[in-house]
Amino acid sequence: MKWYNINFLLLFFILYPNKVLSQVMENKLSQEKSLYLKQHASNPVNWLPWGEEALSSAQKLDKLLVISIGYSSCHWCHVMEEESFEKEDVADVMNKKYINIKVDREERPDIDEIYMKALVLMTGSGGWPMNIIALPDGTPIWGGTYVPKPQWIQVLNQVDEFYRSRKPDVLEYAKNIKEGVKKEALISPAIDKDGFSKDLQSELADKAFKHTDKINGGFGNSQKFPLPSMLNFFLRYSTENDNLEIKNFVKTTLFKIAQGGINDRVEGGFHRYTVDNLWHIPHFEKMLYDNAQLLSVFSKGYKVFKEPRFKEELYNMYNFLELKMSSPDNLIYSSISADTNYKDGSKEEGDFYVWKKEELKQVLQEDYNWVSGYYNINDKGYWEKQNYVFIQTESDKDFASSINLNLNQFKEKLKLANKKLYDYREKRINPITDTKIVFSWNALTIRGMVDSYKATVDNIFLNKALLIEKALSDKMISDKIIFHSNSFNNLDQVLFFEDYSYYIDALIGLYEVTFNEKWLIKANDFTKFSNEVFLESNGYFKFSTTKENLYTNTLINLDDGVTPSANSVMNFNLFRLGHYLGNKEYSQHSKKMINNISENIKERVTDHLFWLWLSQNYSNKFYELAISGDDAKQKAKELMLKYLPNTLTAASNNSSEMYLLKDRYFENETYIYVCVDNTCKFPVTTIKEAEALFND
Repeated sequence: MKWYNINFLLLFFILYPNKVLSQVMENKLSQEKSLYLKQHASNPVNWLPWGEEALSSAQKLDKLLVISIGYSSCHWCHVMEEESFEKEDVADVMNKKYINIKVDREERPDIDEIYMKALVLMTGSGGWPMNIIALPDGTPIWGGTYVPKPQWIQVLNQVDEFYRSRKPDVLEYAKNIKEGVKKEALISPAIDKDGFSKDLQSELADKAFKHTDKINGGFGNSQKFPLPSMLNFFLRYSTENDNLEIKNFVKTTLFKIAQGGINDRVEGGFHRYTVDNLWHIPHFEKMLYDNAQLLSVFSKGYKVFKEPRFKEELYNMYNFLELKMSSPDNLIYSSISADTNYKDGSKEEGDFYVWKKEELKQVLQEDYNWVSGYYNINDKGYWEKQNYVFIQTESDKDFASSINLNLNQFKEKLKLANKKLYDYREKRINPITDTKIVFSWNALTIRGMVDSYKATVDNIFLNKALLIEKALSDKMISDKIIFHSNSFNNLDQVLFFEDYSYYIDALIGLYEVTFNEKWLIKANDFTKFSNEVFLESNGYFKFSTTKENLYTNTLINLDDGVTPSANSVMNFNLFRLGHYLGNKEYSQHSKKMINNISENIKERVTDHLFWLWLSQNYSNKFYELAISGDDAKQKAKELMLKYLPNTLTAASNNSSEMYLLKDRYFENETYIYVCVDNTCKFPVTTIKEAEALFND
């Protein structure tokens, strides 16, 4: 290099030091589309995205892999980045001794699932950030979540030293991990012909109920997650079995969630979970999948309990999704971060959402006294550092009475106060929204909107569902190839079964409220495609079409966690399509799945609560309602407002060739047929008469 080129670079560095530094420090993540990966692009760690380059380099150089998995709105992911991955001394160890891979778990849920199973096997629990140290071929040998800097450096050095000095022992340990994960995926066929009975369901319901918090609602007595599959199961079980204790538990839980700090009362939307057992102090990130499912849960809760508050939450969530999460092309973003990022580079968890007394007095003025009473700006609502998180401990009706207002007057007054708070809060620095579109979560949102429409018959919910479906169909599907996210959208991408399973459910949901048979035809087409691409010989569906098997064979996920497993949802899809279309293969397949998972449910019932919900379709009577005639769709909408989890409805105002409706149309009359496996009782003409036949 000539001397004047060197001088020019020195001068450029003096004039623009930050620019030069940022260019020098960028790693290969800067070329990625994922927000989470881009957030780590300026780390001194030589991060690589998941792919052939990283995996082949590790094997070529015989270096262990550090595989660090997280997502953009994960608070502790960014804490570990600040403490470790941004530090030169940590980067020095990682770069010299390891090949380092960053993975966005929302972009690659297959990689996340593969290593989460190993992490749980190694440590007994999981979470994010998930940090895995693996052999050059990807087999894990160490796993953890958040690790403080001193311990992280110690782990890095010790594991590398152990690998170099005692490789046979490390390889043997890796083999055991591999075998353990393989066993997790094994499904034993049921010995009995039918895996479930009413007695067994009662036994399992009691077993699951022992883990609940009878006072505050939810599972456990420490941190609290909403867990929609849990609430859906207990709601159905308690309703069908007249169990008042469990029914009251569901009502209590829904109230506590609605009134707690987990619920953002200013702009709507629910945070991911709380760190206490009172639903008060949230981990402040907001995830689409939680809000999508809670639309369904509160809509069903409203049907059963007729509590106006549950209906209000549907509109609060809808408004939040419209206001803060909807893209210009009608799709819904994945998440909003827990942290506020300040211009000086500092980050504070929850700063956007919390309040100080002085602020509230300034914003609310003459309304401060009653608002502070309602939201408990006192010892009950106190968090830390003079900050308060809103929590409601008295019903709206009782509080309104205490300030001498009727309920409607109070609601209007509260609405105006919340608008003042919203306008003030919007002047703060908003947490970062991850504008990634995750297909499966948008499909869950369609289902949430459909269920909200079923509870309210308000077209805003149905129209939103239709807009999301059209956008998914137009922008993220190409000849049945579903692009999992808009940050990873080429035709050679991995296909994820969750996208298909949730989408088929959403399409069936659209039929349930429009009774347009095109949705069932489309659902059936995607079911056939899923059977071709994902179905395994044991009757379950593999997680993805991931080509890198790494340390597993085919990965199958059956657990219902914060979202239901794609397999349990597909079981319900097959069950319903079998009924709607008269497809005996679908019906037999769904029954085989539910029977064969019975042992898994018995062993770990709280991890399989949507499966347990589904089991009631097989052991109890399940009714098909076929409504045909001029007023068929209107009568179907009347039925839709009722909570009838053991029914499905087909309706047409005209003659139809659909299996459940064929030869059931008569001019000038609308008949309701109540059937079990298409064997029907004498048709009736009113909803009341039809309901009487359910228990006949």
